[in-house]
Amino acid sequence: MAFDEELLYTVSETSRVRFSGIETEAARYDFGFVYTHQFMGKVLVVCMQTGQSALLDGHALEEPRQLYPMLGIDLKDTEHVAEFLRLCIEEGTVEKEEIEE
Repeated sequence: MAFDEELLYTVSETSRVRFSGIETEAARYDFGFVYTHQFMGKVLVVCMQTGQSALLDGHALEEPRQLYPMLGIDLKDTEHVAEFLRLCIEEGTVEKEEIEE
Protein backbone atom coordinates (compact mmCIF):
# COMPACT_ATOMS: atom_id res chain seq x y z
CA MET A 1 0.00 0.00 0.00
CA ALA A 2 1.32 3.44 -0.90
CA PHE A 3 0.18 5.04 2.37
CA ASP A 4 1.92 2.71 4.85
CA GLU A 5 3.77 5.57 6.55
CA GLU A 6 0.60 7.70 6.93
CA LEU A 7 -2.02 5.07 7.75
CA LEU A 8 -2.96 5.27 11.42
CA TYR A 9 -5.38 2.34 11.54
CA THR A 10 -7.88 0.29 9.60
CA VAL A 11 -10.65 -1.61 11.33
CA SER A 12 -13.30 -3.71 9.64
CA GLU A 13 -16.37 -4.96 11.46
CA THR A 14 -19.97 -5.79 10.84
CA SER A 15 -22.02 -3.04 12.47
CA ARG A 16 -25.72 -2.67 13.11
CA VAL A 17 -27.30 0.29 11.35
CA ARG A 18 -30.74 1.72 12.03
CA PHE A 19 -32.63 4.48 10.24
CA SER A 20 -35.40 6.34 12.01
CA GLY A 21 -37.21 9.63 11.58
CA ILE A 22 -39.42 11.98 13.53
CA GLU A 23 -41.44 15.07 12.80
CA THR A 24 -41.76 18.11 15.04
CA GLU A 25 -44.02 21.12 14.58
CA ALA A 26 -41.19 22.87 12.74
CA ALA A 27 -39.31 20.18 10.79
CA ARG A 28 -38.72 16.57 9.86
CA TYR A 29 -35.56 14.79 10.99
CA ASP A 30 -34.22 11.53 9.57
CA PHE A 31 -31.30 9.87 11.33
CA GLY A 32 -28.95 7.01 10.71
CA PHE A 33 -27.54 5.23 13.77
CA VAL A 34 -24.38 3.14 13.49
CA TYR A 35 -23.94 0.88 16.51
CA THR A 36 -20.32 -0.23 16.56
CA HIS A 37 -17.62 -1.55 18.88
CA GLN A 38 -15.52 1.50 18.03
CA PHE A 39 -15.71 4.92 19.69
CA MET A 40 -15.81 3.78 23.34
CA GLY A 41 -19.48 2.81 23.35
CA LYS A 42 -20.76 5.89 21.56
CA VAL A 43 -23.16 5.69 18.64
CA LEU A 44 -22.43 7.41 15.34
CA VAL A 45 -25.54 9.49 14.58
CA VAL A 46 -25.99 11.03 11.13
CA CYS A 47 -28.67 13.63 10.40
CA MET A 48 -29.80 13.00 6.83
CA GLN A 49 -31.14 16.55 6.35
CA THR A 50 -27.89 18.32 7.21
CA GLY A 51 -25.36 15.59 6.50
CA GLN A 52 -23.76 16.31 9.86
CA SER A 53 -22.73 13.50 12.18
CA ALA A 54 -21.74 13.15 15.81
CA LEU A 55 -20.64 10.46 18.22
CA LEU A 56 -23.26 10.45 20.95
CA ASP A 57 -24.07 8.70 24.18
CA GLY A 58 -26.55 9.50 26.95
CA HIS A 59 -24.16 11.98 28.57
CA ALA A 60 -23.82 13.98 25.36
CA LEU A 61 -27.59 14.51 25.33
CA GLU A 62 -27.79 15.99 28.83
CA GLU A 63 -27.49 19.46 27.28
CA PRO A 64 -29.90 19.32 24.30
CA ARG A 65 -28.79 22.69 22.90
CA GLN A 66 -25.54 20.99 21.85
CA LEU A 67 -27.51 19.30 19.07
CA TYR A 68 -27.81 22.61 17.23
CA PRO A 69 -24.12 22.90 16.33
CA MET A 70 -23.40 19.14 16.22
CA LEU A 71 -26.25 17.99 13.98
CA GLY A 72 -27.84 21.22 12.76
CA ILE A 73 -31.08 20.68 14.68
CA ASP A 74 -33.35 23.74 14.96
CA LEU A 75 -32.91 25.31 18.40
CA LYS A 76 -36.62 25.05 19.24
CA ASP A 77 -36.55 21.30 18.47
CA THR A 78 -33.43 20.35 20.42
CA GLU A 79 -35.16 19.05 23.58
CA HIS A 80 -37.68 16.95 21.65
CA VAL A 81 -35.01 15.54 19.33
CA ALA A 82 -32.63 14.89 22.25
CA GLU A 83 -35.27 12.74 23.96
CA PHE A 84 -35.84 10.79 20.73
CA LEU A 85 -32.09 10.28 20.25
CA ARG A 86 -31.72 9.19 23.88
CA LEU A 87 -34.32 6.46 23.35
CA CYS A 88 -32.67 5.28 20.13
CA ILE A 89 -29.21 5.20 21.69
CA GLU A 90 -30.42 3.36 24.80
CA GLU A 91 -32.40 0.87 22.72
CA GLY A 92 -29.38 0.18 20.54
CA THR A 93 -27.17 -0.33 23.57
CA VAL A 94 -29.63 -2.83 25.08
CA GLU A 95 -29.91 -4.71 21.75
CA LYS A 96 -26.11 -4.80 21.46
CA GLU A 97 -25.77 -6.30 24.95
CA GLU A 98 -28.41 -8.93 24.17
CA ILE A 99 -26.61 -9.92 20.97
CA GLU A 100 -23.27 -10.22 22.75
CA GLU A 101 -24.73 -12.52 25.43
